[in-house]
Amino acid sequence: MSEQSVSTTSASRTSTNNLLRRDVRFLGNILGEVLVHQGGRELLDIVEQIREQSKALRAEFVPELFEQFKTKVSSLSPEIRHQVIRAFAIYFQLVNIAEQNHRIRRKRDYEVSAGEAVQRGSIESAIQDLKERNIAVGDVQDILSGISLELVMTAHPTEATRRVVLDIHKRIAEDVMQLDNPTLTYREREKLKEKLLNEVLILWQTDELRDRKPTVIDEVRNGLYYFDETLFEVLPSVYEELERCLTKYYPEEHWHVPAYLRFGSWIGGDRDGNPSVKAKVTWETLQLHRQLAISKYEEKIHSLMDLLSFSTNLVEVSEELKDSIRSDREHVELKCVDLWRNAKEPYRIKLGFMLEKLANTRDESLKGTPMRYNHPEELREDLLVIDRSLRNHYADYVADTDLATLLRQVELFGFHLMALDVRQHSKEHENAMSEILSKMHIVSDYASLSEAEKTELLHKLLNDPRPLTSGHLDYSESTQECLDVYHTIYRAQQEFGEGCISSYLISMTEAASDILEVAVFAKEVGLFRQEADGTVRCTLQSVPLFETIDDLNAAPAIMKELFELPIYRKAIEARDNVHEIMLGYSDSNKDGGVVTANWELRVALKEITAAGKAYGVKLKFFHGRGGALGRGGMPLNRSILAQPPHTIGGGIKITEQGEVLSSRYFMKGIAYRSLEQATWALVTAARLAKYPQQEAEAEA
Repeated sequence: MSEQSVSTTSASRTSTNNLLRRDVRFLGNILGEVLVHQGGRELLDIVEQIREQSKALRAEFVPELFEQFKTKVSSLSPEIRHQVIRAFAIYFQLVNIAEQNHRIRRKRDYEVSAGEAVQRGSIESAIQDLKERNIAVGDVQDILSGISLELVMTAHPTEATRRVVLDIHKRIAEDVMQLDNPTLTYREREKLKEKLLNEVLILWQTDELRDRKPTVIDEVRNGLYYFDETLFEVLPSVYEELERCLTKYYPEEHWHVPAYLRFGSWIGGDRDGNPSVKAKVTWETLQLHRQLAISKYEEKIHSLMDLLSFSTNLVEVSEELKDSIRSDREHVELKCVDLWRNAKEPYRIKLGFMLEKLANTRDESLKGTPMRYNHPEELREDLLVIDRSLRNHYADYVADTDLATLLRQVELFGFHLMALDVRQHSKEHENAMSEILSKMHIVSDYASLSEAEKTELLHKLLNDPRPLTSGHLDYSESTQECLDVYHTIYRAQQEFGEGCISSYLISMTEAASDILEVAVFAKEVGLFRQEADGTVRCTLQSVPLFETIDDLNAAPAIMKELFELPIYRKAIEARDNVHEIMLGYSDSNKDGGVVTANWELRVALKEITAAGKAYGVKLKFFHGRGGALGRGGMPLNRSILAQPPHTIGGGIKITEQGEVLSSRYFMKGIAYRSLEQATWALVTAARLAKYPQQEAEAEA
């Protein structure tokens, strides 16, 4: 890099940092006005005095000043102390908003100043690297078809921000962004300041926390906020950028990137330690997922109706589109929307019928009828009919942009929006199995059996087509709830598609029997079935969670034992020869310390991968990282690159803890950058796995 470019970059960085200081000062002044308005000048003076003393103590600890500081705080009345604490809490919220805006500003500033230069850690840098290393198109396709990342949202007690507060934060962030607009007039800037003053006043007078303990459904809605506000739009844009870069560097190929990046959730499915998560809560969660997905599709189709005003007076639409409209007229009764009145605008007529079918998709009584979409593939096919017709009269620009985005969204989100994982403690399964086997007079005390005896019995039960439970028997509340969960999963797969729930996680997995128990329960409701020809159909996989150091050490032997069971091996084949395994970071760190735990995790990764390879099984590792460093937390791209490259062949899952959701996915620009860096890390790791000599060269 030349001295001039270094100087330019340095000057640019200084300039953008000055803008951050401007925003923090601006928002701080607005908060000061609100404090004076709400509590008088005295409140502002107290807050400023405490702030200045805190800054001085941070710069240099002076015992006399510290005593003055403590005296000042302790002398405050409870009412004033509460207001002071609230003032600082809101101040730091505003500073966080300014810093998040600044991250977006810095990225834009870099792109402007860099010109055609490629940013490090970007999607383009990953594809450019493949091209510069002379990696052929076929190998690039292999890399892309082999990568997979699922980011799984979890609830967390420290992430209890109400949606109304998040909405206020979002409005403030958008307004602060406008401060960079050089075309604003003096009056417009004054109005912007007035608007921000109003927003901060609303924030001051809004309860940050609920006046009751949040329910599981509250937590579900909190997680869905990020889909509604950012992820539904950002995720397709990441795919679009990847395809743009592939076309730029490998123009000879027509690219459609397979679905490698998705989101999942534990919220509403994780019942380990949370007695509030019942089967009915899981069902309600899935309904909320579908409701949001359909609502977002309706928004997009309404937008398409505004765009697709093409008239048959000017263009010739396809016969396929005309036939599709005729079929809709015959089978779909319009109740929720009106028929588009202009018969010369067929796209709008077709989209009207599609809106009706989407609305009917919420109605379970219409399941199986042509009045609704029974599978997202039916919605996708309708969109492809429109796509082919548009290209028929050379309206490919709209087909390649707005319509292509909606097609990608349907591909990624379906009607279930994201996969919901179910998690339960292994002891709950053992207790339920003991009761069921005792009532069926198969074994009087299952829990007292040795591990070898349990494994032998469970393997036999998996091969036996006869049911273990009876509607004529009464079970304890806990056992009935255990069975209800599996019935709910089966019903959910029938209603929302198999992708809605496909992983059942087993906390504190200590033996092969812990995993086989879940498979037996799955068989009981039809989620695991052996056909007459010996093949196995399995739509729910038992996922062990190895948490302690001892469990990690035992994990390779446990998986080998399972891989050697014929019927279990067939179940893995039914899952595309991929087996998911979760590794816990938080408990292992507490059990053995950060260094020991991370070493044991790395050893376990390699040994389990070797076991899988020996049996022809690809392993999908689920890394249960927390938000804090002590719980395995780190930036997303580093989490991916921290894994040995040869262990990512079956895909990666990573928890996104509730306490980090807002920092990564609150704003579209930051969400995009986080997912872009994750894609860069995935492609880079996959390249190193395919060409291990390049990793050796990099380390040399």
